[in-house]
Amino acid sequence: MKTTRFDRLGLIGGLFLLVGMDCVAAQSITPGRSYRELRGELLQQGWKPEVGYGLKIASGAPLYRFPEVLCGPQLCRGKWHDRAGKEQAIMIIRGYNDEEYRVAPQQ
Repeated sequence: MKTTRFDRLGLIGGLFLLVGMDCVAAQSITPGRSYRELRGELLQQGWKPEVGYGLKIASGAPLYRFPEVLCGPQLCRGKWHDRAGKEQAIMIIRGYNDEEYRVAPQQ
């Protein structure tokens, strides 16, 4: 099947759209903001959390507040897959008791 110039332009436009969506998500990852809010935005943008990454208790519920999060004493790591399927990690400041989990500075 022969591709036309318009087909190729559509493909290139689609690639720019995917890259643009990842840039929007990267701009949303602001240190200090609520991880819960960021999580909602990433889900709306088509990102997928790696729900098998974090630890679970005997009942199957996540040990930490989110199934994609694994925590140390102060910092956590959330594991995601962007729209293209590429693995992404988000560093999080752990919230204790009723404190909100916050986005940590990313490296």
